[in-house]
Formats: sequence, structure tokens, C-alpha cells
Amino acid sequence: MLAILNIEWKPSWPKWRWLDASDSWLGVWALGASAIGAFAVAVTDLETPGTVIGWTAWGLIIALPLLAYAGLSIFLISNQWGLVAKDDMPGTEERPAFHAAFLLLFLLLSLLAWIAFGTNVPVAAWPWQVDLSHPVQRGIYLGAIAVAFMPLLVGFHRVASEAGGKGRHNYLKHPEGPVSWPTLLSGFALIAAMGTGAWAAGEQVFSMEQNFGLVIMALVVMGFLAFIFLPHLSSLIGERDDTEKPKTAGAGFAMHPGYIVSGLDAAMVRLLAPLSGATQGGWMVPQLILVLVMLPLSAMGYALPHPWGLAPIGVASLIIFGLGRRWAWVEDDREKSLRIQTTRPDQFRIGFANDLRDEALMGYAWLFILVPLALRQIQMHFDLFEPVDPMILTGAAQSTGLVEWLKFFGTELAKGVPIVDWVDIYDVTQEEPFVPKGAAARHIVFISRLLVDVVIIAALLQAFGIMQRNKAQERLFEAGQLDFFDPFLERRIFRQAYKGTDPHDPVQAKVSNKFAKRIAAHVEKSAAQFRGAIPYSLQRLNELISSRCEHERKVANWIVSKYDLLVGPVEDRMRRLDQRWSDLQHTQEAAEFWDENPQWRNKQRMDFERILNDARFERSDYWREQRSKTLSALLRHVHGQPDFIEARKAAYAILGTSPSLHAVRALSARVVPPEAASGLPLMTEEAVDAWSFQAEPKDAERALALDALGDIVELISKNTLTSKRTTKEFITSVCEHVLNTPGKMSQAAARRVLEKLNAINRVK
Repeated sequence: MLAILNIEWKPSWPKWRWLDASDSWLGVWALGASAIGAFAVAVTDLETPGTVIGWTAWGLIIALPLLAYAGLSIFLISNQWGLVAKDDMPGTEERPAFHAAFLLLFLLLSLLAWIAFGTNVPVAAWPWQVDLSHPVQRGIYLGAIAVAFMPLLVGFHRVASEAGGKGRHNYLKHPEGPVSWPTLLSGFALIAAMGTGAWAAGEQVFSMEQNFGLVIMALVVMGFLAFIFLPHLSSLIGERDDTEKPKTAGAGFAMHPGYIVSGLDAAMVRLLAPLSGATQGGWMVPQLILVLVMLPLSAMGYALPHPWGLAPIGVASLIIFGLGRRWAWVEDDREKSLRIQTTRPDQFRIGFANDLRDEALMGYAWLFILVPLALRQIQMHFDLFEPVDPMILTGAAQSTGLVEWLKFFGTELAKGVPIVDWVDIYDVTQEEPFVPKGAAARHIVFISRLLVDVVIIAALLQAFGIMQRNKAQERLFEAGQLDFFDPFLERRIFRQAYKGTDPHDPVQAKVSNKFAKRIAAHVEKSAAQFRGAIPYSLQRLNELISSRCEHERKVANWIVSKYDLLVGPVEDRMRRLDQRWSDLQHTQEAAEFWDENPQWRNKQRMDFERILNDARFERSDYWREQRSKTLSALLRHVHGQPDFIEARKAAYAILGTSPSLHAVRALSARVVPPEAASGLPLMTEEAVDAWSFQAEPKDAERALALDALGDIVELISKNTLTSKRTTKEFITSVCEHVLNTPGKMSQAAARRVLEKLNAINRVK
């Protein structure tokens, strides 16, 4: 029976082994069972008061569920991280789906918000007695908030470590170095000047009633002048410091304040910003997670006793500011990609997995709730404001009414936001519910206005600038002056262009008419401006045809097929170019294309040179026999054509970096004519045809090929090749043939190669 079921029974004694990472589920299960037991004991105490006595017992009851939460979350995060395919490309960051961990975070934060409200709700009050004004209970509560975020911080630390490990051993250290001293000093000076001015104005140290307008205008003009002259001053300082004197060693990572500032910035970007859920995939998933994280934190900021409600408000604000900084990093990478036309260099810090514009703006919008909540907490603790109309705002409403603080912050917005500050001009009545009592309250108002001016307005202007830049890119592309879009706009355009599979060709994609017309118009305008009539950046198409995104990959392949472009791996492009030229060679129009169509010939030359340019950056051991044969065939197609002389030189140089017999044969094919090639070692008539032997007509060019053979001889002496003896015999035969044929330059090159071979033999 077991044999029928394909089961082999091998009875044996069980073997013991130590626990390892694969057994972590046992710990999670044990913690979960302990948490359920602790909850049962707590329910028993609820039914029979006095069952649990003392903070030790209650601390254990509270700690076990928190440990179970942390253990389960870390277990889920670790499993999901193990399933993520790691990208070794520098400047990329993986996107593990931590959705389950975020769901557990939302549940725990909601539970903590429920505890914060306690009995101050009309229905479903928290059943256990809680007094968060008690230091011990408050400490446990704040610790629970920290534990809630700990698992995700561990997960995103692993993500950042993996991304920073691609050539960067510390993800907190900026690859371009620390923040410069001039930037640090100017930033500190600006903050100090603003702080000193606010303190002096709040303490009534000076008065500018008569000359206030002149002073403000002078400060603005000085700001403009500073931006004009500071760059010239820094360039002069740079020229002065550009001397030959030795430089002393700089401070280490921990000693340089610029590293500390950039490290804090990186921590906010890589650890705090992902806590908003902005890096998670899925349609509207990042926005949903952001709301689910901010809601309970805001509720805690409202319900917790003063001033401890500032703790969850501060956590939420740090996450939002980190999200804003991450958006700035993404936009910086976006600007770089527009200049270098690729998404895969090591200069990128975050990459292009997420366009954080919507998430960052939503986070900044949440500040319009968090700031009034913070003002309410400050007022409840410090009593810095007083109501304008005590008859309306009486009792607790003077400090705890959230609606009144929303009105107050809205009034400050009307004064601080440039778009709506016309209310002062037209004497629009602004009913302020509160007025500051003293200097401290005015400082709070100043900080809230500064927050609006610097952070929120800057974010809106940046979003508006992105919209304008996207429109400019589309206009320039349609005018034939730009061959590509930035990664996010490209993704959106390609997604809109993809309309499924072509019914007439299942392998080919179907694109929208609008996209097809846009590409055609671009090609026409590009050709009219002598820009090569390229439908889209070949460098980007090389990356897009292997994209993980289906619509990007298929639309890119549609462009490649429609316009007969050569993209993809070097070997594939060489083979397709050889096929193109071979097919043309058997037609009657072949001579017309090569001799009488300079535009077509120029396109072929550019295609060939692009292939050779990309081949230069590949490892020399990638040049195996078939690739060398294909390159030799391409060189025979352009045999003797003056337009392709630079391409032939580049091909010789590339082959000269490969210490192998097949590279030697490909170079020899440019020196030895086919009728004499069969006399070389191991060369039959079939091999001569396979290696495309066709000697170049010019003696100088044959000498270049022989010099490349000399480079291979030098490499042979440094490498261990199984065919080293055969390779040297082949090179010797080629050189002896050259010495017996006319050509002073090629004969001199052959003698140099033989001298190198003799030197190797003498050393042995």
C-alpha cells in the first residue's frame, strides 16, 4: 500500500537537535498562550475584584501580551523579509509587504487609545480601572507605545541595512560625506538669529513702531544679497584653499557634527518615514495605513492627561517629518535620473519604488490636526493663553475644547499663509478664541506660524513644481528635444499606454492610439532636428525590457519591435545586428543601403558603437566563443568602410582584453585573408567561414589588430589558460604570415608581438 502511494518507510530512532531560527514559531506560540492566560486572569479579576494584587502581578499580566505582540510581529516581519527577492543593484531599497505587522500595530494603538479614554466615553468604556496620572501606570502606558513600533523599526532597520550594504557599510552615513561646515554654521546662525529675535521681541527688549517697515525691507534685501554673494565668496575660499599643502586627517563619524546631522536625517528617512506605511505596495494601501496609524495617535493626544498627550503627538509628528524628508530624497534621486537617463547607478539613495508625493502631502495635512492638539495639551498644562470672551468659553471649555483650538490655529493660518493673508488687507473679521498671556505663548504662536510657512507651504510649492515639471517633460518629448521621462512620470505614461495583448500577435502588447501617436510625433520631430530619430532613450529601454512591472516591460518591447531597435544584453544585440546585416546582404538593395543611403548607414554605425560601448564595461571572461564569432562577423560586414573605422578600433581594444583563443581568432580574422587562414593551426575551411576571416585592406588597421594581439600576449603571461600553448602557437603562425606579406606597419607590429612571446618563453 505504501509503495502504491509512493511512500518509503524507514523506521528509526528519533534524533535530537538544538533549536534554530526555523523553530522561532515555538517561542511565538508559547508567548501567545501565555498572553491568553494573562488575559484570562485579568478577566477573572474583573469578575472577582482582588484576585490580582500588586504591581508585580499586574506588570506580568501587561508584559506578556506586549511580548506576544512583539514576538508575533517580528516573526511575521522576518518571514516576509525572507520571501523578498533581494536586488543587488546600488541605490535600491526593497519593498517587503509588512501589511500583517501594520494591522497588529493598528490594533495595539487602537487598544491604547481606548485605554486613554477610559470611562470618558458614552458607550463601551474600558472595563478595568486605569489612572494614567499615576507615574507607574503612565510609565507602563508610554512604554507600550514604544513597544508598538519596535517590531516595525526592527524590520525597516533590516531593509535599510540591506540597502546600505550595497557598497555602503553604514546606511546612516551619507555617501557624499558629511554636511559641510558652511552649511552647518549658516543653519545654526539662522536659527540663533530667529530665536534671539523672537526672545527679544517677546520680552519687549526693543520697539520698532516707527521704522518697522524699513527694518523688514532691509532684512529681505539682505537676504537676496546673501544669496547673490555667498556662492562667489565660497568659490573664492575654495580657490584659496586649493594648495599643495598636505591635509590633516578629518574627524571620525562620531566627531564630525555634519555626520551627526546627516545621520539623524537618514534615520528619519529610513526608519521613521516607513512607519507611516508609505513604502508599502498596493492601490491606496499607503494612504490607508497612514490614516490607520495617525488616527489612534491623535486620539491618544486628545485623551491622555496633560502634558503626556504630547508624547503620541510627537511620535506622529516625527513620522510625518521623516516622510517629508524621504519625499525630498526621492525627488533628489528623480532629478539625478533626469540627467543621467538611468535608474540604476550607485548615486541614488532611495530609488524609485514609491512616489511619495500623495503620502507626504497627506501627512502634512494631518499636521492641521496635530498642531491644535499640541496647543491644547500645552494650554492645559502651562495655561499660556486666555479666552477672548470668558462669557462664551467658561469652565473646562476654556482649555479643553478642541474645536476652539482648531479655530485658533485656523486664524493663525490666515495670518501666516501667503495665499490667504489678504484677510488683514480687507479687514476681514477674525474671531480669535484665545490670546497669548505672555512671551512664552507668543513663542508658541511664532513656532506654529513658522511650521506653516517653512514646512507646509514648501511642500505645496514642491508639489506644484512637480506638476509643472511633468508638463514640461511631456512638451519637450513631443517636440523631439527629450528622449525619456523621469521614472514616476514614465511609469504613469506606460501604464496608461498598455491596453493588453495584441489580438493579432499574442506575444506583442497593444498600446493606446494616443501613445502610438505621441511616439511617432517624437520620432518625426527628433529626425527633423538631426537627433537620431530615436523613439525613446535606448539606455532606458535596456532597463525597461527587464522590468518587474508587466506594463512597463511590454510597452518597452512594443517600442523595440515597432522601430526595430537594438536593446537588451550585449550578446543579443550583436546577434540581432548581425542578422539584420546578413538579411540585407542577400537583397538587391544591399549596395544601395550601404553606399547611397548615408542616413541609414549612420544609424547602423551608431547602433554598432552603442553595443561596443556597453561591451567595454562587461567582464572580459564574458567574451566567450560565440560572442567573439558574432563580433568577427559584424567586423566583416563593415570591412574597409571608412565610416566604421572608430567602431573597428573599439572592437580591437575590447578583444585585446580577453586572454583567450577565440579572441585571438577574431583579431586574426582582420589580419589574415580567408585563402591563407586555412593554413593556421586547427583552422579548417568551415572554421575559416565561421570566424568570418577578411583581412582589412589598410596596413595601419591591420597593425592595430596585431597590437591587440600583443595585449593578449601580455595577459596570457598573467593568467592560467588551459589552451595557453595552442593560443601562443596560433599567434606565432599569424605573425609569421604577416612577416611574409607586404605592409611595413603590420610587419613591425608582428615583430613586437613575437618579441613579447619570446620574452614569455625566456622567463619560463
